Amino acid sequence: MLEALRAVEEHGNVNAAARAMGVPFETLRNRYKKAQQAGLHLSGGARNAMQASNLNGAEIAGGYRHVYDDEGKKVETVRWNAPKEQIALESTLERLQNAFSDIPRAEPITPPASVLGDLCTVWPVMDLHLGMRAWGDETGSQDYDLSLACEDLRYAFAKVLALTPASKEAVLVLGGDTLHADDDRAETPQSKHKLDVDGRQFKVIDTAIAILSEIIETLLAKHEKLTVRVLRGNHDTNAHMVLTFALAERYQDEPRIVVEKSPRDLFMKQWGRSAIFAHHGDKGKPTQMALYISDVCTFWSETRHRYYLTGHVHHDNAKDIGPLRYESLRAFCPPDSYAAGMGYGARRALQALTFHNHDGLVLRAIDPIERRIAA
Repeated sequence: MLEALRAVEEHGNVNAAARAMGVPFETLRNRYKKAQQAGLHLSGGARNAMQASNLNGAEIAGGYRHVYDDEGKKVETVRWNAPKEQIALESTLERLQNAFSDIPRAEPITPPASVLGDLCTVWPVMDLHLGMRAWGDETGSQDYDLSLACEDLRYAFAKVLALTPASKEAVLVLGGDTLHADDDRAETPQSKHKLDVDGRQFKVIDTAIAILSEIIETLLAKHEKLTVRVLRGNHDTNAHMVLTFALAERYQDEPRIVVEKSPRDLFMKQWGRSAIFAHHGDKGKPTQMALYISDVCTFWSETRHRYYLTGHVHHDNAKDIGPLRYESLRAFCPPDSYAAGMGYGARRALQALTFHNHDGLVLRAIDPIERRIAA
């Protein structure tokens, strides 16, 4: 137990300590947990108080201890607080990171022979809804399931890639609702609206990681550097973190890929005089978000061309809000039964936006995802 405490203190968390020691995560976590329960992380005085009060190390987070002389007269009162980070068990993020620590690392990808150094291409994939099932006869639109979604991704990315330049940098923004359901209950986390799903969540996540890896490696063959950001959506409030940590582990040894691990709902990127922001779009209204972004963005005053990209509403909408260009983008998925029943028949699209480091947005390539019908 003492060895576990020392290792966690040295390496910062249970996951890193387990790797350094070469022991299973669960083994070290159990030892660390027992050490805390025994109060071994506390000072001698705190342990004495713990034993006198018949408390364990987690319960005795702090308190008062009265000191008496030989005649029973109180001479001192001592107050202590145990360090919170020592008492708390590993965080949700740490558990997620450990769960995906054994994912095979991606093989090195050959960089492109030449790139345009003053360009950055942003690939916003809004409302992919992997795991959604839609029946065209019911919705009046296209069928959609896991298999069709993967085929559409390959097809759309191939078409748009052919229309975009080999920019030095690229950003893949999975803009929320990448997964249709948050878990096997197949309902939206807040409103508990029942969802039409294609398969169990295990299968959906497995497929999602595979197809996203395929897309990422396709992009990396064209661009010198790639940043990947998975944003929270109202459908995948928690499940989106699984994708973040899985992809981060897969590309841990690839220096040309950065998978951002951030708890913030807002993505921010500076490219010269351009500022690119992305959010799922389900929280604050555009005008409120414009004020918030201008307040928290550290490079706001260094830029002139500012773009705020969202999804959620599944259709195009754009306007200038002061010095910020707001755009809600079309969804990647077709309407499902609920959307069709409410009269929402928005068109689909995948697009790429290319920014010049001085001139701002200079190119937009769009694929409407119209499947070819066999003759």
